[in-house]
Amino acid sequence: MISKIHICNLALAQLGQSPISSLEQENEKARRLNLFYAPVRDEILRTHNWAFAGAEEPLALLESEPDVQGRFTYKYPSEALFIRNISETGRERLPFQEFFRPDLHSRVILTPSEHARAYYTCRITDENLFDPAFIKCFSLALACDLAVVLSADMQLAAQLLQKYTLSLAEARRSNATESFHTVPATDAFTEVR
Repeated sequence: MISKIHICNLALAQLGQSPISSLEQENEKARRLNLFYAPVRDEILRTHNWAFAGAEEPLALLESEPDVQGRFTYKYPSEALFIRNISETGRERLPFQEFFRPDLHSRVILTPSEHARAYYTCRITDENLFDPAFIKCFSLALACDLAVVLSADMQLAAQLLQKYTLSLAEARRSNATESFHTVPATDAFTEVR
């Protein structure tokens, strides 16, 4: 089973650092890993249409009448990290915009459909759901962000960035052969803005 500690220790191994046994340890490594883990995970999830993180759902309509431009207002899905596509039937892509509505104190989506569905990258926090290629990319990205802080070695940071870039490119190639189970056969995850 993959765990948060396992991923953190993969990152530390890339830095030539000894492993940790818990993120609650009272040392600099554990404190920094706690600080960086979730933001780096979410950033790497957003970088690619990872098959394991693909989701779709009907959007929750917030206002039953369209605005002056004919757009309907929807609630932004709570677990969405990145909206990849909005459609009505799953085949055609609809234009959409994301906004923050101060009166609702939330993000909203505007699109010209009264029955919109979102296809998006979901925030996945269960490490057991992570794809092996994602784990490698994530641990390398975590190591990159920690390299200067924990090792003060700019050359190591540059090497790790190069490894991460190559790993991400390979993951994208292999992941492109997989499909999201809830997405139609069309290229529904191409971003439309």
